[in-house]
Amino acid sequence: MRQLILKQCKSSIAFLCGIISVFYLLIAFIPIPNAIDIGLDNSWSYAISRVAADQLIFGKDIIFTYGPLGYLISGSALEQNVFTVAFFRLIVYILFLIIVSLKIVKLKTNLQKIALSLSVFLPLLTNNLIPNYIILTPDYELIFIFIIILSEIDTLPRNLIRYCYLGLGAFSGFCLLTKFTLGIYTLGSLILFLIGNIYSYIKSNSNNNVSFISIIDSLLAAMSTSFLLLAPDYYLSNFNKLLICLIISGIVGVSIGFIQQKNWSISVFETRKNPNQTTTNNSFTKWIGWFSFYMVYCFCFLFTVTHSSPSLLDYLRNSLEISSGYSSAMSTVGSHWILGLAISELVLIYILLIIIARKGNVGFALALFLVSTLAFKHGFVRQDVHIMIFACCTPIIISLCIPISSIRIQKLSFLLYLYALFLFLVFFVSLEGKITSIYHSLSPHKVSSHLSYIFRPDTLKSDLRASSATNLSLLKVPEDVTNVVKNKKIDIVPWEIALVPANNFNWKPRPIFQSYSAYTTSLDDINFKSLSTDSREYIFYQFKAIDSRHPFFDEPRTFFYISCYYQISSIIPDFINVRSNPFVPSLILKHLLLEQKSDLCLPSTSSKTLLLNWNTSQSILASNDSVVRAKVKFNYSVFGKIYKTLFRSPPVMMQVTYVDGFKQSYRIIPENSENGIFVSHLPRDNNEVRAFFQGHLPAPVKSFSFNATNSVLYKPNIEIIFLSSKKQSS
Repeated sequence: MRQLILKQCKSSIAFLCGIISVFYLLIAFIPIPNAIDIGLDNSWSYAISRVAADQLIFGKDIIFTYGPLGYLISGSALEQNVFTVAFFRLIVYILFLIIVSLKIVKLKTNLQKIALSLSVFLPLLTNNLIPNYIILTPDYELIFIFIIILSEIDTLPRNLIRYCYLGLGAFSGFCLLTKFTLGIYTLGSLILFLIGNIYSYIKSNSNNNVSFISIIDSLLAAMSTSFLLLAPDYYLSNFNKLLICLIISGIVGVSIGFIQQKNWSISVFETRKNPNQTTTNNSFTKWIGWFSFYMVYCFCFLFTVTHSSPSLLDYLRNSLEISSGYSSAMSTVGSHWILGLAISELVLIYILLIIIARKGNVGFALALFLVSTLAFKHGFVRQDVHIMIFACCTPIIISLCIPISSIRIQKLSFLLYLYALFLFLVFFVSLEGKITSIYHSLSPHKVSSHLSYIFRPDTLKSDLRASSATNLSLLKVPEDVTNVVKNKKIDIVPWEIALVPANNFNWKPRPIFQSYSAYTTSLDDINFKSLSTDSREYIFYQFKAIDSRHPFFDEPRTFFYISCYYQISSIIPDFINVRSNPFVPSLILKHLLLEQKSDLCLPSTSSKTLLLNWNTSQSILASNDSVVRAKVKFNYSVFGKIYKTLFRSPPVMMQVTYVDGFKQSYRIIPENSENGIFVSHLPRDNNEVRAFFQGHLPAPVKSFSFNATNSVLYKPNIEIIFLSSKKQSS
């Protein structure tokens, strides 16, 4: 008896210790809003919060990978949004845990439960072990909330399923306004899920009207929600417009449905009198009202969207532009064996999904196919710490496949799951130098801080305020600089937006507010139009770039305008040194009056057009009083277009030989180089770029050539048009 009691006590203690440990970890993993900080990523994090607070219009005033609600998942905490951001991320985190817990409870075996639990635990732990890089961010939590709901949707009562699809569509519309790719994940998964269901219904000769209607429901709900929430100032007016569309389409739908029902009743009555007479199909009568409703609503909605400002179409089009340009402009090639392991895992997942689809779960298999494909692309387009996105997503995807696999396939699924865990560890270890200690990540001090934030929210706000102030103190500029630009419209090139809150500047951002993100000619043109039609009085310019690019290459047309219409301020003629050594000091560029424009901005003359082969040197012929730019057009091969769409484009490098014999290789962006890059003079350091803006022409180039790690992705000839412009006057 004593042994039984002792055994029960041990079990109770073990259970209690387990509960305490899980609670401890869950508190440690709570997402805390990030303070304003300095650096490239931290600057855009601040910027998306700042422009949302200023209620700038996304798709017009601001174009970025995040939308007007993006600050909720990745923005910095400002005074005016700290509680909103904290509450949203906490709700998403709790909802994610609840949905996962409910899914775990429904699983049949302990192995399945352990697999899903471990799949969720590892990404949450990784978030804490890799500082400054949040892997399972709220956007990925939202994706898997969405996918888990899809996996259980067929268990709902039939009369609720259609409303659930409508709600998921609206949810996708919300996601489109946080991060464009998040909207692609959710809405794309939903549409593929429904298409798969339609296929299954057709194959089994079942009625597929509900699934077909649900696709329309989902698309309209997504677009309507996005239109409604596109800009805070327009919530009410957009709601009224949608309400009018609903009323008009509702009246038409009900009227046509009533008329058709009445005609059907008359037809049935006539048939009873004359048995030889046929009646109309009752199924058609049932749905004609709905079809009429959808047709009218689609017409009204399209008319409303195309005639409304802010424009949802502009937001979607420009978001797609910046998203598609990312694959080539931001690609980074890493270890080939790491990539090979990831591809092998992806192929095995595809095989598992094919097996699941053949067993009847076509829709869910298609949804997971999209999620796994996008996770691979997002993880390996920029093959650095981003690879952990793929490593964290695959165990969750496989663990969701296991319960719907047959008994025989489940054994293979578990083997694939173990392989995914092995690769998770391999990828994680490959990030040596970027990983912090487990103790630091899960320390009692951190847990106690999180608890205090929950019960005393004001503590969170004060701590974030203090942390922001400490970080921004590193970017304080001298007082004489502040006095010069006080209340003047300023912009910052290329990306250190944190200068704005650090010095309380009057920031007027270019739509693509960080230069490296102007991936395509159209995005560069948008920045040029913004700067040329509404010139900023001062620009803080820092001579730096990412990924071995030359700073002049980031936004070619926009930078050419800057070089024409801006010169170094005579009041602050030298570089401004800020307190943080890692940051390049800034030049203050002052806008010139139009009547004082430099000769460099006179219309450029086309001096030469040619076709250049890869790895072929081209000499530069520039006079002492002129600069030469080149419109460089890279044409993708058919294979290259497919490869870029599905994966990435390897970097294209421009090998430059200077007149003094110095050689340097710069990365060039194929999608925006057609706007005309400087080729005759490319400054190499701060002194040379200062001379450039003073009207001199330092660092003359003798010749250049282009090379790529995989030139088969491009056509053999590169089209080049040289443009010659007179020297900038002093």
